[in-house]
Amino acid sequence: MAIARCGTCGPPRSPKGGAYVAHHFPVGHPNSGVICGRLGRENSAGVWLKKNEEEAYQDGERIFQIHTQTAKVKLQ
Repeated sequence: MAIARCGTCGPPRSPKGGAYVAHHFPVGHPNSGVICGRLGRENSAGVWLKKNEEEAYQDGERIFQIHTQTAKVKLQ
């Protein structure tokens, strides 16, 4: 599932479920309201996708579940 990280944090590590392979910005970035998911961060964030999500992105999908399944985000 997609995960939000700021430029300072860079790509997330994924010990299970495969690596994050691509980074895209949410609609309205940097004023989108999507904030880095790391504890203590308040920077605007891009969204990292895993391989199958990136394939869907390349096929035109733009709405992705966030890792915790509490929200979805629309990408540019």
